[in-house]
Amino acid sequence: MPSRKNQVLTDDARKSSDFYSSDLILKQYLDKHLSAEANSYMRDRLQVLGREASAEMEELSMKADRHSPQLKRRDPLGEQEQEVEFHPAYWELMDIAARSEMFYVKYDPELRNRFHGERHRMGYASGQIYAMSELSQYCPHCMTDGAAHLVDRYASQEDTKRLLPRLSARTGDDLYTGAMFLTEKSGGSDVGANLTEAERIDEERYRLNGEKWFCSNVNAEVIMALARTGPLEKGTRGLSLFLVEKQLPDGSRNPMEIIRLKEKLGVRSMATGEVRFTDTIGKRLGEEGNGFKLMAEMINISRLYNSVAAIAGSRRAIIEAWQYLNHRITFGKRATEHPLVREKFRELGSRYLAGFLLTWRAIRAMDNMENGDEEEKELFRMVVPMAKWWTAENAVYTVRECMELMGGNGYIEDFVMPRLLRDVNVLPIWEGSGNIIVLDMLRASEKSEGMEMASQAISKACDQSSTFGGPMKDEMNRIIDIWNMLKAENRETVETTAKPLFMRYIHLYQMALLIDERDEESKAWIDPALMFMAEQLDETLSIKKPLGLNRLSELIGWEY
Repeated sequence: MPSRKNQVLTDDARKSSDFYSSDLILKQYLDKHLSAEANSYMRDRLQVLGREASAEMEELSMKADRHSPQLKRRDPLGEQEQEVEFHPAYWELMDIAARSEMFYVKYDPELRNRFHGERHRMGYASGQIYAMSELSQYCPHCMTDGAAHLVDRYASQEDTKRLLPRLSARTGDDLYTGAMFLTEKSGGSDVGANLTEAERIDEERYRLNGEKWFCSNVNAEVIMALARTGPLEKGTRGLSLFLVEKQLPDGSRNPMEIIRLKEKLGVRSMATGEVRFTDTIGKRLGEEGNGFKLMAEMINISRLYNSVAAIAGSRRAIIEAWQYLNHRITFGKRATEHPLVREKFRELGSRYLAGFLLTWRAIRAMDNMENGDEEEKELFRMVVPMAKWWTAENAVYTVRECMELMGGNGYIEDFVMPRLLRDVNVLPIWEGSGNIIVLDMLRASEKSEGMEMASQAISKACDQSSTFGGPMKDEMNRIIDIWNMLKAENRETVETTAKPLFMRYIHLYQMALLIDERDEESKAWIDPALMFMAEQLDETLSIKKPLGLNRLSELIGWEY
């Protein structure tokens, strides 16, 4: 043991200088699930981003968080401006994101053709590393990708040619960001209660009038907004989708008033506001009355971003606590040598790995859909809400536990943990709170084959594993029995039972993913995680032995 000094950490304390190269789990997954060409294309970019995320991004994120955006309503002569002012650090972070090619690799015509069927994996790989340092701005990046997707699929050829290069630019100066103006005071999650109206000007253009209540990335250049072209009693079927640009073709500002910016618990570097449309010009995308269906595509992308943000936040918290406690002397030895500390890391590392594989399985399904795989399309419908719900809740739990592991310094604003805790708390709320997600999973189980696809994966894993197959089959049979009993119950009983039932089902599916992914390299972290997950199937109290420090280090899968 090092000699004691009046200092927080030991003399040999160190931290990772590259969030990509240190992450054995992410690197191995990308090696396995990207083509050699795609992996080669991304590797240098991920190494650059990994170094930036571990160094300058940290200071930039601290500054952007402490200096929240401000709404500037008028210029010095009293004319209306409606501009949002950001700290310079915000724009430096934006430039890093653009240079990482998290958008460019998805929408550049040459690259999307070259990497067809894996472009989403490539983009989200950059996203996970980026979000380990900057969760707040990852929200505008999410909506930029979503807006690019809708422009790509539904905008006119002229608008697509003009906007898509800007929504996927490789420099911050050239990048247009996107936004989704969806929520209203009257509706909240009940989008069908939205009141904003759209009046037709001509075949394509409409005047929008009404208020939007939660407008994240309120300063975006490209906005996707829902407005009512049908009667209120038609709910979401009366809504159409509109492309609203910050500037009109003549260079003047599209008339919309930012009423105020929201003061938020977390994600403070990003501007969220309330907006009033007053004869705001929007171009309809798709058919009238079909707006919510189109917007759902952007919502699914946002839910994936939410999941990536959640696993990134969880990963960062675990690594901060792990690096810190490996060099912290408590009660005569390094903190990670204490069995209770090791047991907590075993839990958090296992839960992270389960969420990581669930999220990345959804990303792979998204890529596979583009290759025309109909079964993967069905699975995507189910696994996206599963990943969003589970990873968001786990992120809040993980960051809080890591803060406690670090003790008092974990609570101090000089360290990253307080900002992480504030930022991850939005994840269970954004893009569908837990209850909304459960209802969505119920609909997916009734209207798609996604649950059947996931159940087949569970059955395959049961047959594949002699160690875990038996307990997994027993749990699956219990779930099936309850599911069958629910068919005779009323809707209130079904919805009440669905939440704990789906949580148990997700647990089984995560175990199936762990079994399926296990190979000679990944077994170092998958085996201890599988053992932990299997223990959760048995709720009876039993004697537990702590994981050895070497095995725990393999589970964490982080070299620094």
